[in-house]
Amino acid sequence: MKFKKMAAVALAGVTACATAPAAVPVFAADGYDHEAIENAGDITITMMTSGTAYENDFETEQLPKLIKEKWPNVTLEVTKLPDDNYYTSLKTKLASGECPDIILTQPMYAGQNSCYSLAEAGYLTSLNDLDCVQGRKDLSSVTYGDDIVTASCNVAILGTYYNKELFAQAGIDSEPQTWDEFLEDCQKLQDAGIQPIVMGDKDQYVLQFGLYQLAADEIYSKNPDYDTQLRDGDAEFTDEGTWDTVLEMYKTLYDKKYIDASQSLGYGASQAITDFIDGKAAMTFDGSFNAAALTAEGAAGDFERGYFPLPGTDDTYTATCLGAGYSVYSKSEYVDECKEIIDYWMDGSSDVWNAYLATGRVIATYGDGADSTPNYDLFKPFIDMMNDGKGFYWCNQAWPAGTETEMESLFSEMVGGQGTEIDDITEGMQDKFEDLLDE
Repeated sequence: MKFKKMAAVALAGVTACATAPAAVPVFAADGYDHEAIENAGDITITMMTSGTAYENDFETEQLPKLIKEKWPNVTLEVTKLPDDNYYTSLKTKLASGECPDIILTQPMYAGQNSCYSLAEAGYLTSLNDLDCVQGRKDLSSVTYGDDIVTASCNVAILGTYYNKELFAQAGIDSEPQTWDEFLEDCQKLQDAGIQPIVMGDKDQYVLQFGLYQLAADEIYSKNPDYDTQLRDGDAEFTDEGTWDTVLEMYKTLYDKKYIDASQSLGYGASQAITDFIDGKAAMTFDGSFNAAALTAEGAAGDFERGYFPLPGTDDTYTATCLGAGYSVYSKSEYVDECKEIIDYWMDGSSDVWNAYLATGRVIATYGDGADSTPNYDLFKPFIDMMNDGKGFYWCNQAWPAGTETEMESLFSEMVGGQGTEIDDITEGMQDKFEDLLDE
């Protein structure tokens, strides 16, 4: 694909760290017919995705209408299911050979709809010939062997949201650049009577939001092939100087009550967001995907926010990843037609792309829209780091799904005072990882 007006969000750093497995070619990639729809007559193309459909929902309402406007002979039928239902339905439909033409998939090994797993089983079509992917350097996490199998349309960032007014009250006039500076700032906030960090650890997945930031610095910047080595048996979670270091660093925040476990373990993710926008804490670890909620006006009024990568080392890296995207079922009757739809959607300038961008759910990766993405000013420093090769995918994308939940559960036990130690966590992660690989 000629990458039409590709934005500055070309995530060079992802390429450096995600190594796709070698694969026997199972897809056709000789170029697709860009006029397939025009010559197809009246057709119905099916698509299945996950999430909750809202009024004027993009996928279930706007997308079918816009496709019909572009191609009157095409009816796009979209089914949107809650995550668990989506995974169950996808598995059933793939097994029966009656899978929708276009399906939502996750990068690498993330989730039960991981593009690597589905590609390995022969369910996905190569997207190498799409115009929109030509020239992109950030696609290794959606490339199986030599084939791009998912058209990812957004980038997700993990970082540290902070309240600039509370920072100023504590005498902090700049963002921390090292781990020691970060701890010093936390102490200044605490000494000023300000809760440094609020987290909703009752929803254990939020533990990833801080841990993966530290892992980008402490593990992946030093060994970009770490996850490949894990799968090959050349590395383990128990290796000294890897996850033991990351977990110990994050535990420090609880030991010093910069994160108050007595509060966080009873808080859900939404309550933590509310406390932050209400001015009850100076910081929270969260993603670009929650920027709208975290920049909304709360009880504290419209205070100025900032967003920085949690610095684990003196040379900070950022935790980034390509988000979910869309793949074409390899046995679809309308492979070229599906490719044409996806190419139009992701071309960076089409009515479909602009409507998708307007949802505010994505950081634009195509076209001229990056700087018009809501809250783009918060994201630009991260994007600059990515383009400098200092971005790493979220590590659970490379793990069998369930490894991260073992880490989260054991870490919660530890900070909850149940006697769990760092070694217990890393050993648990390794055991779970091996069990899941065996499955």
